[in-house]
Amino acid sequence: MTTRRVFATAFAAVFVLVFAGTAGGYHTRFVALNCNYASPTPTSYITRDGSAAVALRARHEGYQWAGGCWNDNDKDDSPNDPTTDAGTGGEGGDCSGFTFKVWREPLNTSDPSFHQWGMLRSVHGPYTAAAFKAGAGAPNVTASKSSLIKMDALASESHIGLVYAANPDGTDQIIEAKGEAYGTGIWTRTYRGSSSYGGVRRVGWS
Repeated sequence: MTTRRVFATAFAAVFVLVFAGTAGGYHTRFVALNCNYASPTPTSYITRDGSAAVALRARHEGYQWAGGCWNDNDKDDSPNDPTTDAGTGGEGGDCSGFTFKVWREPLNTSDPSFHQWGMLRSVHGPYTAAAFKAGAGAPNVTASKSSLIKMDALASESHIGLVYAANPDGTDQIIEAKGEAYGTGIWTRTYRGSSSYGGVRRVGWS
């Protein structure tokens, strides 16, 4: 084999390895550089307006599958994370992690008490969207969709969003961690009218 041919073969091998690593090895250090594992602050009560304020601090922030840590600078600090990869270390919650923190729930599923988690506390919580839909855990119950008000939720087997405000036409303003392409925000949704979605409520509102 000529020297030129050996060089060309080696170059091609390096090219393949580099681009394979780039495609499958995306990682951001947002969590490593910004987030913590501090204990939550127990609180004796929560209000719907207070939880709405917690939710709004995540608005415009990123989305991270299985994540739960964000700041409040109105931008996604780790854009274009690969979807369904919990190991990229990116900013934001996913839909169920976002709901868990906004509803100030404990990690113990048999405990209905209130725990305030800091924005930069990296925690997802024990519930999936499907678990929330089923009313799993002591803090959560299913509720009729017609009864839902501010900070109640609509959940399917794969997604959950919080009611921010009901619209006169029967749609809702939903605050949710929607996906990597969208981040976290408020959008008009028709979840209440969809048979895929059920109503969910956090118990114990003050």
